[in-house]
This record gives sequence, C-alpha cells and structure tokens, in this order.
Amino acid sequence: MNERARDGRKASDEEMLVDYAERLERHRAGRRAVQIHLSQLRPYNQRPHQLRIAKQVLDPLVKRFEAAIYQLWNNDLVVLAKGAREEDIETGVRDIKKLFATDPFFSAPPGSSRTPPFCDWYDIETDWEAFVDLARRHNEDRRKANLPTGSAARGGGEDGKGNLIGPAILEKLENAIVNADLANVLRRQQVFAIVPGAKPAPILTELFFSMPFLAQTVAPGYNVTGDKWLFQHLARVLDARMLALMPRQDYQPMLKNASLNLSLATVLSPEFLDFDRATNSKERGPLAIELPAMDYFSGPEDFYFARDFLKERGYKIILDQVKYQLLPLLDRSKLDIDLVKIVWSQALYDDCVGALADDMQQAVERIGRERVILCRVDAEQGLEIGQKLGLTLFQGRLLDAMVQAKS
Repeated sequence: MNERARDGRKASDEEMLVDYAERLERHRAGRRAVQIHLSQLRPYNQRPHQLRIAKQVLDPLVKRFEAAIYQLWNNDLVVLAKGAREEDIETGVRDIKKLFATDPFFSAPPGSSRTPPFCDWYDIETDWEAFVDLARRHNEDRRKANLPTGSAARGGGEDGKGNLIGPAILEKLENAIVNADLANVLRRQQVFAIVPGAKPAPILTELFFSMPFLAQTVAPGYNVTGDKWLFQHLARVLDARMLALMPRQDYQPMLKNASLNLSLATVLSPEFLDFDRATNSKERGPLAIELPAMDYFSGPEDFYFARDFLKERGYKIILDQVKYQLLPLLDRSKLDIDLVKIVWSQALYDDCVGALADDMQQAVERIGRERVILCRVDAEQGLEIGQKLGLTLFQGRLLDAMVQAKS
C-alpha cells in the first residue's frame, strides 16, 4: 500500500484508501468493506483515545482477513477485508456499538427516518464503483477542509489544538507570567442564584487568570493544554503570580465575596502563606478557595491537610472541576467542604434525562441542592437540566449573557 503522496509527504488515510480502492478493480472477488459512522456520535464520544480503542477493537479482522482500517477526516472508520463474510465484520461492529451504547444515537427508535444508519456495507465485487466514489469523495472533502495529514491532522495534542510547547516557548511563557502586567489576563465570572420568578442574583465572583489567553498573547498557535504536566507547571507559576498581586491595594477590594481558583500545591506553598498574612483581615471578609477534584483524588491526605488549614484560617472550600459521573461517589459532609462545582456538558443532559437520572437526583439531594454549582453553562439545556435536578446555583457564559441582556 502506497504510504507516500506524490509530493513526498506522508499520505493521508483518505489518499491511501483511494489508492487501494482504485487498484481493486481487477481484484474484487471475495472483498467486502464497511463504513462505520462514528461521526454520528456525540463529540464527547469522538475523542482521540476513544477512536484509538475503536480501531483496536477491529484488530482481529486485520489478523484474520488481512483487513485494512482507515480513519477518515470526519472520524468515520472504513474497514476493507478479504474473504470475510458480513457476519464476521459485524462482530467487530457490535463490539464498537457496546463501547458507545449510552450515546443518544442508539436511543432512537429502530428504523427512525431521522436517524442515519450506523454502517454502510459494500460488496466490492458488485459495489466497487460506489466504493471508489466513497473514497474519492472523502479525499476531496478532506482537501476542501484544508486538513493536514498524519498526526498533525489529529492535532498533535490530545485536544487537537495547536503545536506542543518546547523549552524555548516554555521559558517565554514563564517570563511573561513573572514580568508582564497581568491585568488584561485577569478574569472575573460570577456565580448566580436562580430562583423561579426572581432575577439572577450574584452570590460569588470567581477570580482567575486565563492561561489560554496568556499563551495566545505570548505564544500564538501553541497548545498549553496538550501536555497535562506542563500545563500544571504553568498553572502553578501563574498561581504564584496571582497570590503576589492580590495583596496590592488596587486588587484587594476584589477579594470581597470572591473565590480564587488554585491548585492544592499552591495552597501548601510559601506563597500562599505570604498571601494569607497580607490579606486575611476582617475587612476582607470570607474568601473561598476552589481546589480541583483531581487534586483530591490523586492526594487525599494532602487535600485533608490543606482543608483543615484553610478552615482554621476562615476560608470556605469549593471542590472544583467535578465530572458529573463522580457526583454519586462524593460525600460532601465527609469531605467537610462547602460547595461542589460540577461541569456542564451535553453528556450531563443526555444522562440526566436517561439512564442516570435517578442516580444524579439522589446524589444532588445527598450533597444538598443549595451546595452544588453547575459551571461552564453555555447552553439553555444546562440551565434546564440543572433546574430539573433542583439546583439553584449556576455559572457560565449563558448566565453572563442573560444578566447583561437584562441590565
């Protein structure tokens, strides 16, 4: 199989599929193909690691039937096998369906006119022309979309956005964090209480520095989230800068009725002790510290130590960035925290109107409706499902826009 394009670069899967399909004109007998429409699944089921696992599920076909597997630009998979019956390939397709069984795509009534098929089948002996058309069409679509080939087409990093950061760019970012005037990078976003019949009421203002905005300013085109450990390092440097700035007279008024988004390592650092000594006064009032849920799960002993210290110093504690699937596992009273932030996503809506509705409702009741904040809400469905669960606290762009429109 030709793995190089005419210009010498590595060929894309679409180009290789076209090349292979065209060469089958005289070798059609006993060959069969299927296009698996993973592109029909919700975006949260099309992440790189899920696509890799889906391809791996089809590995037995590669060994048994000399199958070739192509991942198209839209995440569909095309499998081309020799000497395989449709039932043989269907076994792999069923395993892929099991992986994504909870996707709303599979909840539609069988035969629904609104739901396209999950697979298109081709008997190459009789459908060769149609199969070649399919390959050529996807190759043309990829070219029109101006997508790169190889790993760059998948984005290099896990989220597929921009180039990964090397030592020179890292140093540039660190210097920018230490030396720049970060006023333009400071973000404020309010948490609102929403009660039927009343206007949204702000109850808390989260203060944070926008790492992506800073990176875009200092190193445009580079992906600061592609490497988890690198991102955590930069966030730690940015946290220290925030703690150094906040005691300044022009920043201190912001700390009233506010929360700071910090890592566990930052709270346990000398910089936080300096910040606490400089700002912890009756005039400031209570301040909430938002700690990532990941820090709790990766280091519970350190988390409990930091929690006790913060409570002794009068801080409130918010467990931040909680994935909704973990909510039934949390015991807020045992954790001895004040609030829990769960992250809105389309998947949350799908599960809360479906299979996980009862579990989520019970989890919210156990934690306390008034103790759960649904954050990053940027769609009406976020507000809808939150209110259905009995939540009253929300944060996100949708709420910002609602309040701005009413002001």
